[in-house]
Amino acid sequence: MDKETFLTKEKKLAKLILNSRKNNRLSSAYLFSGPRNAPLKECALYLAQSLGCENSLLACNECNSCKRFLKGIHPDFILIDGEKKRIKKEDIQNLEEKFSQSAFENKHQLCYVIHHIENITEKAANTILKFLEEPKEGQIAILTTTNPDKVLPTIRSRSLMVDVDPIDIDKMRESLESYPLEIEGKKKKEVIHLSSRHAYFLSKFFPSKEAALNELMSDNSFLTGFEMAEQFFEEYLVSRQRACFMILNQSSQKKGASCYNWMYLMMHDIFVSARLKQNSENHPFHEVIQALSLDLKHVEKADDVVKEALSYAHVNYNPILIGAKIAYSFIQE
Repeated sequence: MDKETFLTKEKKLAKLILNSRKNNRLSSAYLFSGPRNAPLKECALYLAQSLGCENSLLACNECNSCKRFLKGIHPDFILIDGEKKRIKKEDIQNLEEKFSQSAFENKHQLCYVIHHIENITEKAANTILKFLEEPKEGQIAILTTTNPDKVLPTIRSRSLMVDVDPIDIDKMRESLESYPLEIEGKKKKEVIHLSSRHAYFLSKFFPSKEAALNELMSDNSFLTGFEMAEQFFEEYLVSRQRACFMILNQSSQKKGASCYNWMYLMMHDIFVSARLKQNSENHPFHEVIQALSLDLKHVEKADDVVKEALSYAHVNYNPILIGAKIAYSFIQE
């Protein structure tokens, strides 16, 4: 992220940080909160980088400190990323050990970012609480979450809550629709063009086009999850019974946990649209949402199951059992 993007896209946050820095009143702990397509990590990292900038209150990306930060070699910063794995006690202990000394850089501040703080284990949460309660002078914590209700109240109470605005969904969807993506096929690399449905979910779940494409090129989890969710909804348009058979079949194929997590996220998004009757003829899942909105009794039960599965996204769960519960939600009277 650069200064211009930060100032134009996150005006409220930029104003808060600038005023706090000018008056030397930065909080010792921030909790950045927003939807999945809000640039939480990007904003947290930009603020952390700004703390050591040698030229400006907001990172210039040009000075020696900024360049080292961007290269990932700044000695006064640590990132703990809980997006794809649980944050453990050892992660916090390593943080404490690193920050047991004063800032390595003259006049710089120690700063750490914990991305997706809601994905922290109980032991790690108890350890970070002690760290938050007695911060060293000049030490700043920046925590992020897409689910503040899952963050311990004791952590929330010790942090300044800040809302981060989401991206421009329509603009991102336009940039991704029909985008040519090279993927690994069964025998050789293949090029697919992202559909309007792909673009819709990517714009709902990622804070930038770059982040979305990086995920797509890292492995096939997102595309596999998308395919499973799309097949479920297409079968639902034919009959509930066929949709139930589809989800049971998909859940028994022993795909990776991240594939199922993406499928549940997509199902939840469409279920919510149906429950809230948020639909338009231009929506890529218009027909699906319209059909689901006439079947809210079953949709609400299935959505509760999906939300339960998502709450266990970073621990072991049985996808066959989840699939059976979803299927049962649609067949029970």
